[in-house]
Amino acid sequence: MGRTKPGHDRSLQCPLLGSPLPVGRGERLVARSLLWLRADPEAIRELKCRLWLLQQQGVRVTFDPSSSWEVAVMPLAGSPEYALLAGAVDGRPKVFEPDPLRALLLALAYPSGSFSSLQVGVDPGRRACGVAAIADGLVFHASPSACGDVGREVSRIVRAAPSERYRVLLGSGTGWEEVAGSLLEAGLQFEVVDEYGTTSSRLELPVRLKDRNLRAALRLAMTPPLSF
Repeated sequence: MGRTKPGHDRSLQCPLLGSPLPVGRGERLVARSLLWLRADPEAIRELKCRLWLLQQQGVRVTFDPSSSWEVAVMPLAGSPEYALLAGAVDGRPKVFEPDPLRALLLALAYPSGSFSSLQVGVDPGRRACGVAAIADGLVFHASPSACGDVGREVSRIVRAAPSERYRVLLGSGTGWEEVAGSLLEAGLQFEVVDEYGTTSSRLELPVRLKDRNLRAALRLAMTPPLSF
């Protein structure tokens, strides 16, 4: 079942992605075109690590205020970029948020301002774990993680995403106990899910990932809610 949310940390790894899929995969109500005006290094790293995931799903990011876009991610207040570009988006939808991941997710959640669902899948492993996250059908995170750091990484995702409720789905494979401890240490509730077949399942994924652990994590994140 869904969990109410915990509060902000920061860690960053880039996804291991394959070639792009055709756009328009999956059903979701998210912004399809964003204007990105943040130029601070942390924000650029955050966007670059997620850009190919978003592009595979038909989300377009532009850096040109004169182009077509739905919502703008604004520069940090007081920055040279803000002084230069604030006037270019007057009267248009915009996001002001210091945390670049939360800023990106708030923009993607436009126009509602929040997601109706957030699901995070964790595939445990001997040396590394896979972590994937979906909000309203949009895959925005797919990254390897040291198993002892999973709690911190998942906590950051949960706290950054504008969603009232979340589910964390932990696979039952080798090493799940260490990951469970990391999640509990971070104050996160989770469900242990039988991960048999998640690596080789033919379930169609909304993005293409080279890493088998990331594919398994994404399939766990796609676990449908229990019905009673």
